[in-house]
Amino acid sequence: MSSEKLLPWAKPLLVSSTLTQATIYVLRPMITYKAIELDAGPTQIGLIATIYAIFPVLLALQFGRLVGRLGESKFIILGTLAMIATSSALIFSNSILFLAIASAAAGLSHLACMVGGQSMVALRAPQDYYEKYFGFYTFSASFGQMLGPIAAVFVAGSNGNLPKSTSHAFLLGLFLSVLALFPVIKWRSEHPTVVAQQENKGTYKAAIDLMRRPGILAAIYISLAISSAADVLVVFMPLFGTENGFSPYAIGAILAIRAGTTMLSRLFLGKLSSWFSTYKLLLWSTCVSVAACLAMAFAHSVVSLGVVVFIAGFSLGIGQPLTMSLVSQKTQSSERALAVSARLMGNRLGQFLTPAIAGAVAAASGVGAVFIGLSVLLATSVFSVKRG
Repeated sequence: MSSEKLLPWAKPLLVSSTLTQATIYVLRPMITYKAIELDAGPTQIGLIATIYAIFPVLLALQFGRLVGRLGESKFIILGTLAMIATSSALIFSNSILFLAIASAAAGLSHLACMVGGQSMVALRAPQDYYEKYFGFYTFSASFGQMLGPIAAVFVAGSNGNLPKSTSHAFLLGLFLSVLALFPVIKWRSEHPTVVAQQENKGTYKAAIDLMRRPGILAAIYISLAISSAADVLVVFMPLFGTENGFSPYAIGAILAIRAGTTMLSRLFLGKLSSWFSTYKLLLWSTCVSVAACLAMAFAHSVVSLGVVVFIAGFSLGIGQPLTMSLVSQKTQSSERALAVSARLMGNRLGQFLTPAIAGAVAAASGVGAVFIGLSVLLATSVFSVKRG
């Protein structure tokens, strides 16, 4: 992935994406740990994770329209500024209600960065190189997701099963989000690459028409299942660790392993795509993810959990860039920001529903049962792959 072969907009985007993803992966596990410190139970932790996704579900399509008017560059900048504000507020958090509000703000700021970044790739990358550029973009995200948990536990320290200072980790999130602004702030005066279509039928009607096209709804559902599984792993792995007596260092390392192997799969996605068709890659990677999530429920040592998460990270990493590419290939350039947002809305819908269900399951049967539920969810998406 040599930088001289990238188009000029790509390198700043990848650097900023790495840092914003690192920020989110500092904030979200630490929000869980902070909630545990405040005596939150599994159901409350699930609700906090659900609130992270609720506003993105409601606003994702509107964000897609706004990108076509404001420009994808400005959206990335606005999302990063919102992430800076959220990280700052979390430093002083001391109630479950405040954590829930901050979680919602983190979800919106992250959504803005992702809508802007994915729209930029969809609009500026040559179509023949979609897998390459979406692979690089998601690689940068995975790199940030690997760095975030490691840096967070290093800064926060450990008091047995809980961090010494979540406030120090939130301060780290502030530092990373400020750094993320530097590569992209020069884009503040840029105009949209492609102006969105002005249609009388409205945003939701236009999105529904897009999803009726062959293959798009299947791609959105596969993406929903994969993103929901990855999201729940991040939120509930700290709780699984406390149930099994794992230290925050061990959980941070396991979350970093997941991100690292996801990054590895995306680094080689271009090569894998030249060997196998898109749908074969989606089918087999999803089947492996089903088996890996099922195995997590029975992994009660740090080593066994680390091995299973290593496999899950690789398989889960393949699906997201492929669904981004599929959705982009099946739409016109003026529709692409809306199509990207429709896919992200599907992701957030899954992230809205799944954690709340997972929290209720964990409260009744333990966190291991949550991983079994994730394997079932991923298994249902296998049928979408076949139909795609």
